[in-house]
Amino acid sequence: MKDYTNFIESFRKLYLNSPQCGSWARASENCDYGDITTVSKDCYMCFNSGNCRDAYFCEDSREMKDCSDCAFCEGCELCYECTDCDSCYSCDYCQDCTNCNDLHFCYDLRRCKNCIGCVGLRDKEFYIFNKKYSEKEYREKENKLDLENKSGIQFIKEKVQELEKEVPRMFVHQHDTTKCTGDYIYHSKNCHMCFDTRHTEDSLYITQANLDMGTRDSCDCGPIPTGMDLCYDVSYAHYLFNSKHLYWCGNLKDCQWCINCLEGENLFGCNFLHKKYKKFYFLNEEVSKKEFNQLCEKTNKELEEKGIYTLYDLLFKPIEGVFDLPETSTERMKYKVSGRVEISDDKKERECVICGGDFKIVDQEVKFYKKMGIRLLPIYCPGCRAKQRWSMRGERVMYKRKCDCCKNKLITTFPNDSKYIVYCLDCYWKEIG
Repeated sequence: MKDYTNFIESFRKLYLNSPQCGSWARASENCDYGDITTVSKDCYMCFNSGNCRDAYFCEDSREMKDCSDCAFCEGCELCYECTDCDSCYSCDYCQDCTNCNDLHFCYDLRRCKNCIGCVGLRDKEFYIFNKKYSEKEYREKENKLDLENKSGIQFIKEKVQELEKEVPRMFVHQHDTTKCTGDYIYHSKNCHMCFDTRHTEDSLYITQANLDMGTRDSCDCGPIPTGMDLCYDVSYAHYLFNSKHLYWCGNLKDCQWCINCLEGENLFGCNFLHKKYKKFYFLNEEVSKKEFNQLCEKTNKELEEKGIYTLYDLLFKPIEGVFDLPETSTERMKYKVSGRVEISDDKKERECVICGGDFKIVDQEVKFYKKMGIRLLPIYCPGCRAKQRWSMRGERVMYKRKCDCCKNKLITTFPNDSKYIVYCLDCYWKEIG
Protein backbone atom coordinates (compact mmCIF):
# COMPACT_ATOMS: atom_id res chain seq x y z
CA MET A 1 0.00 0.00 0.00
CA LYS A 2 1.28 3.47 -0.87
CA ASP A 3 2.32 5.64 2.06
CA TYR A 4 -0.43 8.23 2.63
CA THR A 5 1.02 9.81 5.77
CA ASN A 6 -0.06 13.30 6.81
CA PHE A 7 -3.48 13.30 5.19
CA ILE A 8 -4.24 16.85 6.37
CA GLU A 9 -1.25 18.39 4.58
CA SER A 10 -1.84 16.31 1.44
CA PHE A 11 -5.50 17.34 1.32
CA ARG A 12 -4.67 21.02 1.79
CA LYS A 13 -2.08 20.91 -1.00
CA LEU A 14 -4.56 19.13 -3.25
CA TYR A 15 -7.17 21.81 -2.55
CA LEU A 16 -4.72 24.65 -3.13
CA ASN A 17 -3.51 23.17 -6.42
CA SER A 18 -6.97 22.28 -7.77
CA PRO A 19 -8.97 24.81 -9.82
CA GLN A 20 -11.87 26.66 -8.22
CA CYS A 21 -14.90 27.73 -10.21
CA GLY A 22 -14.81 31.50 -10.66
CA SER A 23 -18.59 31.84 -10.65
CA TRP A 24 -21.46 29.48 -11.29
CA ALA A 25 -24.21 30.31 -13.72
CA ARG A 26 -26.25 27.55 -15.35
CA ALA A 27 -28.48 28.04 -18.39
CA SER A 28 -28.27 31.81 -17.88
CA GLU A 29 -27.57 34.76 -20.15
CA ASN A 30 -25.91 38.07 -19.26
CA CYS A 31 -25.66 37.23 -15.56
CA ASP A 32 -21.88 37.49 -15.19
CA TYR A 33 -21.94 39.57 -12.02
CA GLY A 34 -23.21 37.26 -9.30
CA ASP A 35 -22.91 33.62 -8.23
CA ILE A 36 -25.06 30.48 -8.22
CA THR A 37 -27.51 31.83 -10.78
CA THR A 38 -29.62 29.39 -12.77
CA VAL A 39 -31.99 29.69 -15.75
CA SER A 40 -31.90 33.49 -15.60
CA LYS A 41 -31.35 36.39 -17.97
CA ASP A 42 -30.07 39.96 -17.64
CA CYS A 43 -29.43 39.85 -13.91
CA TYR A 44 -26.82 41.80 -11.95
CA MET A 45 -25.33 40.94 -8.54
CA CYS A 46 -27.81 38.18 -7.81
CA PHE A 47 -26.83 35.26 -5.61
CA ASN A 48 -28.43 31.85 -5.02
CA SER A 49 -31.28 32.74 -7.34
CA GLY A 50 -33.04 31.08 -10.26
CA ASN A 51 -35.55 31.70 -13.06
CA CYS A 52 -35.11 35.46 -12.82
CA ARG A 53 -35.33 38.16 -15.49
CA ASP A 54 -34.00 41.70 -15.16
CA ALA A 55 -33.28 41.30 -11.47
CA TYR A 56 -30.66 43.24 -9.56
CA PHE A 57 -29.10 42.74 -6.12
CA CYS A 58 -31.41 39.85 -5.27
CA GLU A 59 -30.58 37.01 -2.92
CA ASP A 60 -32.10 33.56 -2.43
CA SER A 61 -35.00 34.41 -4.71
CA ARG A 62 -36.81 32.66 -7.54
CA GLU A 63 -38.99 33.65 -10.49
CA MET A 64 -38.34 37.36 -10.11
CA LYS A 65 -38.95 39.85 -12.90
CA ASP A 66 -37.94 43.52 -12.96
CA CYS A 67 -37.04 43.48 -9.28
CA SER A 68 -34.20 44.94 -7.25
CA ASP A 69 -32.84 44.54 -3.71
CA CYS A 70 -35.05 41.62 -2.74
CA ALA A 71 -34.25 38.63 -0.56
CA PHE A 72 -36.04 35.31 -0.02
CA CYS A 73 -38.78 36.26 -2.47
CA GLU A 74 -40.57 34.20 -5.08
CA GLY A 75 -42.78 34.98 -8.06
CA CYS A 76 -42.60 38.76 -7.71
CA GLU A 77 -42.58 41.48 -10.35
CA LEU A 78 -41.71 45.18 -10.17
CA CYS A 79 -40.74 44.91 -6.52
CA TYR A 80 -38.06 46.79 -4.61
CA GLU A 81 -36.58 46.26 -1.14
CA CYS A 82 -38.84 43.33 -0.33
CA THR A 83 -38.08 40.38 1.95
CA ASP A 84 -39.88 37.05 2.23
CA CYS A 85 -42.61 38.05 -0.21
CA ASP A 86 -44.46 35.67 -2.52
CA SER A 87 -46.42 36.45 -5.69
CA CYS A 88 -46.41 40.21 -5.25
CA TYR A 89 -46.63 42.90 -7.91
CA SER A 90 -45.46 46.51 -7.74
CA CYS A 91 -44.54 46.49 -4.06
CA ASP A 92 -41.72 48.18 -2.21
CA TYR A 93 -40.33 48.03 1.33
CA CYS A 94 -42.53 45.06 2.21
CA GLN A 95 -41.95 41.94 4.26
CA ASP A 96 -43.85 38.66 4.58
CA CYS A 97 -46.55 39.65 2.10
CA THR A 98 -48.32 37.18 -0.23
CA ASN A 99 -50.50 37.65 -3.32
CA CYS A 100 -50.53 41.42 -3.07
CA ASN A 101 -50.43 44.37 -5.48
CA ASP A 102 -49.32 47.98 -5.06
CA LEU A 103 -48.15 47.90 -1.47
CA HIS A 104 -45.76 50.29 0.21
CA PHE A 105 -44.06 49.71 3.58
CA CYS A 106 -46.30 46.81 4.62
CA TYR A 107 -45.76 43.79 6.84
CA ASP A 108 -47.64 40.47 6.82
CA LEU A 109 -50.43 41.21 4.31
CA ARG A 110 -52.35 38.58 2.35
CA ARG A 111 -54.40 39.17 -0.82
CA CYS A 112 -54.33 42.94 -0.40
CA LYS A 113 -53.77 45.80 -2.79
CA ASN A 114 -53.31 49.55 -2.62
CA CYS A 115 -52.13 49.73 0.97
CA ILE A 116 -49.54 51.94 2.65
CA GLY A 117 -47.91 51.33 6.01
CA CYS A 118 -50.20 48.47 6.97
CA VAL A 119 -49.64 45.45 9.19
CA GLY A 120 -51.45 42.10 9.43
CA LEU A 121 -54.31 42.76 6.98
CA ARG A 122 -56.19 40.19 4.90
CA ASP A 123 -58.22 40.82 1.72
CA LYS A 124 -58.18 44.62 2.07
CA GLU A 125 -57.84 47.53 -0.34
CA PHE A 126 -57.25 51.27 0.04
CA TYR A 127 -55.87 51.16 3.59
CA ILE A 128 -53.31 53.50 5.12
CA PHE A 129 -51.84 52.64 8.53
CA ASN A 130 -54.59 49.99 8.85
CA LYS A 131 -57.38 52.53 8.31
CA LYS A 132 -59.91 52.19 5.46
CA TYR A 133 -60.35 55.01 2.88
CA SER A 134 -62.31 55.49 -0.30
CA GLU A 135 -60.25 55.27 -3.49
CA LYS A 136 -60.36 59.05 -3.92
CA GLU A 137 -59.30 59.67 -0.30
CA TYR A 138 -56.55 57.07 -0.63
CA ARG A 139 -55.06 58.73 -3.73
CA GLU A 140 -55.12 62.16 -2.09
CA LYS A 141 -53.38 60.90 1.05
CA GLU A 142 -50.93 58.88 -1.03
CA ASN A 143 -49.77 62.08 -2.74
CA LYS A 144 -49.50 63.94 0.56
CA LEU A 145 -47.36 61.19 2.11
CA ASP A 146 -44.71 61.85 -0.54
CA LEU A 147 -43.36 58.32 -0.90
CA GLU A 148 -40.38 59.52 -2.94
CA ASN A 149 -39.10 61.97 -0.34
CA LYS A 150 -36.62 60.87 2.31
CA SER A 151 -38.49 62.57 5.15
CA GLY A 152 -41.79 61.06 3.96
CA ILE A 153 -40.28 57.59 3.89
CA GLN A 154 -38.91 58.01 7.39
CA PHE A 155 -42.31 59.15 8.68
CA ILE A 156 -43.99 56.04 7.23
CA LYS A 157 -41.34 53.72 8.65
CA GLU A 158 -41.84 55.11 12.14
CA LYS A 159 -45.63 54.71 11.90
CA VAL A 160 -45.25 51.11 10.72
CA GLN A 161 -42.91 50.34 13.60
CA GLU A 162 -45.61 51.53 16.01
CA LEU A 163 -48.26 49.41 14.27
CA GLU A 164 -46.04 46.31 14.34
CA LYS A 165 -45.98 46.52 18.12
CA GLU A 166 -49.78 46.66 18.30
CA VAL A 167 -50.78 43.97 15.78
CA PRO A 168 -50.27 40.32 16.85
CA ARG A 169 -48.11 38.16 14.62
CA MET A 170 -47.54 34.42 14.28
CA PHE A 171 -44.78 33.04 16.48
CA VAL A 172 -43.06 31.33 13.50
CA HIS A 173 -43.27 31.31 9.72
CA GLN A 174 -44.26 27.77 8.86
CA HIS A 175 -46.73 26.20 6.42
CA ASP A 176 -47.65 22.56 5.90
CA THR A 177 -45.27 21.35 8.61
CA THR A 178 -45.39 18.67 11.33
CA LYS A 179 -43.21 18.67 14.43
CA CYS A 180 -40.78 21.31 13.24
CA THR A 181 -38.78 23.91 15.16
CA GLY A 182 -37.14 26.83 13.41
CA ASP A 183 -38.41 29.55 11.09
CA TYR A 184 -39.44 29.90 7.46
CA ILE A 185 -40.06 26.16 7.07
CA TYR A 186 -42.45 24.82 4.43
CA HIS A 187 -43.78 21.36 3.46
CA SER A 188 -41.58 19.60 6.02
CA LYS A 189 -41.80 17.33 9.05
CA ASN A 190 -39.69 16.27 12.02
CA CYS A 191 -37.16 19.09 11.63
CA HIS A 192 -35.12 20.49 14.51
CA MET A 193 -33.79 24.06 14.36
CA CYS A 194 -34.05 24.47 10.60
CA PHE A 195 -34.30 27.80 8.79
CA ASP A 196 -35.34 28.84 5.27
CA THR A 197 -36.08 25.23 4.47
CA ARG A 198 -38.51 23.41 2.21
CA HIS A 199 -39.41 19.76 1.58
CA THR A 200 -37.22 18.48 4.41
CA GLU A 201 -37.79 15.53 6.74
CA ASP A 202 -36.13 14.06 9.83
CA SER A 203 -33.30 16.58 9.76
CA LEU A 204 -31.45 18.91 12.12
CA TYR A 205 -29.76 22.29 11.67
CA ILE A 206 -30.56 22.68 7.96
CA THR A 207 -30.25 26.18 6.46
CA GLN A 208 -31.36 27.62 3.13
CA ALA A 209 -32.70 24.41 1.67
CA ASN A 210 -35.08 26.57 -0.31
CA LEU A 211 -34.92 25.06 -3.78
CA ASP A 212 -37.12 22.25 -5.12
CA MET A 213 -35.94 19.55 -2.68
CA GLY A 214 -34.44 19.75 0.78
CA THR A 215 -32.92 16.99 2.91
CA ARG A 216 -33.88 13.71 4.58
CA ASP A 217 -32.15 12.16 7.59
CA SER A 218 -29.44 14.82 7.49
CA CYS A 219 -27.73 17.22 9.87
CA ASP A 220 -25.64 20.39 9.57
CA CYS A 221 -26.28 20.92 5.87
CA GLY A 222 -26.48 24.24 4.07
CA PRO A 223 -26.39 26.77 2.65
CA ILE A 224 -28.08 25.45 -0.48
CA PRO A 225 -28.45 21.72 0.26
CA THR A 226 -30.66 20.17 -2.43
CA GLY A 227 -31.91 16.60 -2.64
CA MET A 228 -29.79 15.03 0.11
CA ASP A 229 -30.29 11.84 2.09
CA LEU A 230 -28.13 10.70 5.04
CA CYS A 231 -25.70 13.61 4.83
CA TYR A 232 -23.67 15.57 7.37
CA ASP A 233 -21.53 18.73 7.26
CA VAL A 234 -22.34 19.61 3.65
CA SER A 235 -22.69 22.99 1.93
CA TYR A 236 -23.43 24.19 -1.60
CA ALA A 237 -24.18 20.72 -2.89
CA HIS A 238 -26.96 18.73 -4.52
CA TYR A 239 -28.27 15.17 -4.85
CA LEU A 240 -26.10 13.28 -2.38
CA PHE A 241 -26.55 10.01 -0.52
CA ASN A 242 -24.73 8.77 2.57
CA SER A 243 -22.00 11.40 2.41
CA LYS A 244 -20.32 13.74 4.88
CA HIS A 245 -17.89 16.65 4.96
CA LEU A 246 -18.48 17.89 1.40
CA TYR A 247 -18.38 21.30 -0.27
CA TRP A 248 -19.45 22.24 -3.79
CA CYS A 249 -20.32 18.67 -4.82
CA GLY A 250 -23.18 17.02 -6.66
CA ASN A 251 -24.61 13.62 -7.62
CA LEU A 252 -22.41 11.63 -5.24
CA LYS A 253 -22.88 8.72 -2.88
CA ASP A 254 -20.74 7.17 -0.16
CA CYS A 255 -18.20 10.01 -0.18
CA GLN A 256 -16.25 11.78 2.58
CA TRP A 257 -14.03 14.86 2.85
CA CYS A 258 -14.43 15.99 -0.78
CA ILE A 259 -14.56 19.33 -2.61
CA ASN A 260 -15.50 20.15 -6.22
CA CYS A 261 -16.45 16.57 -7.08
CA LEU A 262 -19.38 15.74 -9.35
CA GLU A 263 -21.05 12.48 -10.36
CA GLY A 264 -19.29 9.69 -8.54
CA GLU A 265 -19.10 7.32 -5.60
CA ASN A 266 -16.59 5.98 -3.07
CA LEU A 267 -14.42 9.11 -2.93
CA PHE A 268 -12.36 10.07 0.13
CA GLY A 269 -10.25 13.22 0.38
CA CYS A 270 -10.76 14.06 -3.30
CA ASN A 271 -10.90 17.34 -5.16
CA PHE A 272 -11.90 18.26 -8.71
CA LEU A 273 -13.02 14.82 -9.88
CA HIS A 274 -15.85 14.01 -12.29
CA LYS A 275 -17.67 10.80 -13.23
CA LYS A 276 -15.77 8.36 -11.03
CA TYR A 277 -18.02 5.32 -10.72
CA LYS A 278 -17.48 1.67 -9.73
CA LYS A 279 -13.98 2.41 -8.48
CA PHE A 280 -12.40 3.75 -5.29
CA TYR A 281 -10.43 6.99 -4.99
CA PHE A 282 -8.32 8.28 -2.10
CA LEU A 283 -6.70 11.73 -2.46
CA ASN A 284 -7.59 11.59 -6.19
CA GLU A 285 -5.73 8.31 -6.74
CA GLU A 286 -7.41 5.03 -7.61
CA VAL A 287 -6.99 2.31 -4.99
CA SER A 288 -8.42 -1.15 -4.43
CA LYS A 289 -11.60 -1.58 -2.40
CA LYS A 290 -9.60 -3.19 0.41
CA GLU A 291 -7.06 -0.33 0.47
CA PHE A 292 -9.87 2.21 0.35
CA ASN A 293 -11.65 0.81 3.39
CA GLN A 294 -8.40 0.52 5.36
CA LEU A 295 -7.32 4.06 4.47
CA CYS A 296 -10.72 5.53 5.32
CA GLU A 297 -10.77 3.91 8.76
CA LYS A 298 -7.14 4.83 9.52
CA THR A 299 -7.52 8.43 8.31
CA ASN A 300 -10.77 9.09 10.16
CA LYS A 301 -9.14 7.94 13.40
CA GLU A 302 -6.16 10.25 12.79
CA LEU A 303 -8.50 13.18 12.10
CA GLU A 304 -10.39 12.48 15.31
CA GLU A 305 -7.13 12.42 17.30
CA LYS A 306 -6.14 15.81 15.87
CA GLY A 307 -9.53 17.36 16.64
CA ILE A 308 -10.81 17.66 13.07
CA TYR A 309 -14.58 17.82 13.46
CA THR A 310 -15.66 19.51 10.22
CA LEU A 311 -14.51 20.06 6.64
CA TYR A 312 -13.67 23.64 7.58
CA ASP A 313 -11.36 22.28 10.30
CA LEU A 314 -9.61 20.07 7.76
CA LEU A 315 -8.89 23.05 5.56
CA PHE A 316 -8.30 25.93 7.95
CA LYS A 317 -7.89 24.83 11.56
CA PRO A 318 -4.33 25.51 12.78
CA ILE A 319 -2.50 22.18 13.11
CA GLU A 320 1.03 21.98 14.46
CA GLY A 321 3.51 21.06 11.72
CA VAL A 322 0.98 21.63 8.89
CA PHE A 323 0.95 24.73 6.69
CA ASP A 324 -2.04 27.08 6.82
CA LEU A 325 -4.20 27.54 3.74
CA PRO A 326 -5.12 31.07 2.68
CA GLU A 327 -8.65 31.84 3.85
CA THR A 328 -11.43 31.99 1.26
CA SER A 329 -13.34 34.65 3.22
CA THR A 330 -12.06 37.76 4.97
CA GLU A 331 -12.45 36.40 8.48
CA ARG A 332 -10.85 33.22 9.77
CA MET A 333 -12.65 31.37 12.55
CA LYS A 334 -10.88 31.75 15.89
CA TYR A 335 -10.61 28.67 18.11
CA LYS A 336 -10.44 29.01 21.89
CA VAL A 337 -9.02 25.48 22.14
CA SER A 338 -6.69 23.75 19.67
CA GLY A 339 -6.68 20.04 18.94
CA ARG A 340 -9.17 17.50 20.20
CA VAL A 341 -11.35 18.39 23.17
CA GLU A 342 -11.62 15.57 25.67
CA ILE A 343 -15.22 15.58 26.81
CA SER A 344 -17.53 12.75 27.75
CA ASP A 345 -20.24 11.82 25.26
CA ASP A 346 -22.63 11.82 28.20
CA LYS A 347 -22.15 15.57 28.59
CA LYS A 348 -24.84 16.93 26.27
CA GLU A 349 -24.75 20.54 27.51
CA ARG A 350 -21.56 22.07 26.17
CA GLU A 351 -19.65 25.31 25.66
CA CYS A 352 -18.73 26.18 22.07
CA VAL A 353 -14.93 26.35 21.70
CA ILE A 354 -15.28 29.05 19.02
CA CYS A 355 -17.77 31.60 20.36
CA GLY A 356 -17.96 30.44 23.97
CA GLY A 357 -21.75 30.17 23.91
CA ASP A 358 -23.72 27.32 25.46
CA PHE A 359 -25.44 24.71 23.34
CA LYS A 360 -27.07 21.33 23.82
CA ILE A 361 -26.82 18.10 21.86
CA VAL A 362 -30.34 16.72 21.47
CA ASP A 363 -31.34 13.05 21.36
CA GLN A 364 -32.11 13.18 17.63
CA GLU A 365 -28.50 14.24 16.99
CA VAL A 366 -27.04 11.36 18.98
CA LYS A 367 -29.10 8.85 16.99
CA PHE A 368 -28.06 10.48 13.73
CA TYR A 369 -24.35 10.50 14.59
CA LYS A 370 -24.48 6.79 15.46
CA LYS A 371 -26.22 6.05 12.17
CA MET A 372 -23.54 7.99 10.24
CA GLY A 373 -20.61 6.51 12.15
CA ILE A 374 -19.56 9.88 13.58
CA ARG A 375 -17.64 9.17 16.77
CA LEU A 376 -16.86 12.73 17.87
CA LEU A 377 -19.86 14.71 19.09
CA PRO A 378 -19.77 18.43 18.20
CA ILE A 379 -17.74 20.92 20.22
CA TYR A 380 -19.01 23.87 18.14
CA CYS A 381 -22.52 25.30 18.53
CA PRO A 382 -24.92 25.02 15.55
CA GLY A 383 -24.41 28.72 14.75
CA CYS A 384 -20.63 28.43 14.50
CA ARG A 385 -20.92 25.22 12.49
CA ALA A 386 -23.16 27.05 10.02
CA LYS A 387 -20.73 29.96 9.94
CA GLN A 388 -17.89 27.57 9.11
CA ARG A 389 -19.81 26.31 6.08
CA TRP A 390 -20.64 29.87 5.04
CA SER A 391 -16.96 30.79 5.30
CA MET A 392 -15.99 28.18 2.72
CA ARG A 393 -17.08 30.68 0.05
CA GLY A 394 -15.75 34.13 -0.68
CA GLU A 395 -17.39 37.40 0.25
CA ARG A 396 -20.14 38.71 -2.01
CA VAL A 397 -17.82 41.08 -3.81
CA MET A 398 -17.05 40.63 -7.50
CA TYR A 399 -13.61 41.13 -9.06
CA LYS A 400 -12.32 41.26 -12.62
CA ARG A 401 -9.45 38.88 -13.31
CA LYS A 402 -8.33 36.35 -15.92
CA CYS A 403 -9.16 32.67 -16.04
CA ASP A 404 -6.01 30.79 -15.04
CA CYS A 405 -6.61 28.34 -17.89
CA CYS A 406 -7.84 30.15 -21.02
CA LYS A 407 -6.77 33.65 -19.86
CA ASN A 408 -10.12 35.13 -20.87
CA LYS A 409 -11.62 37.86 -18.70
CA LEU A 410 -13.50 36.62 -15.68
CA ILE A 411 -15.83 38.18 -13.11
CA THR A 412 -15.52 36.28 -9.84
CA THR A 413 -15.57 36.41 -6.05
CA PHE A 414 -11.86 35.46 -6.07
CA PRO A 415 -9.66 38.61 -6.04
CA ASN A 416 -6.57 38.93 -8.24
CA ASP A 417 -4.22 38.24 -5.35
CA SER A 418 -6.00 35.00 -4.37
CA LYS A 419 -3.59 32.09 -3.95
CA TYR A 420 -6.08 29.69 -5.52
CA ILE A 421 -6.30 28.55 -9.14
CA VAL A 422 -9.48 30.00 -10.63
CA TYR A 423 -11.14 28.81 -13.87
CA CYS A 424 -14.08 30.12 -15.83
CA LEU A 425 -17.07 27.79 -15.95
CA ASP A 426 -16.22 26.47 -19.43
CA CYS A 427 -12.65 25.57 -18.48
CA TYR A 428 -13.82 24.15 -15.15
CA TRP A 429 -16.08 21.64 -16.91
CA LYS A 430 -13.49 20.95 -19.61
CA GLU A 431 -10.63 20.19 -17.23
CA ILE A 432 -12.36 18.53 -14.26
CA GLY A 433 -11.09 15.04 -13.28
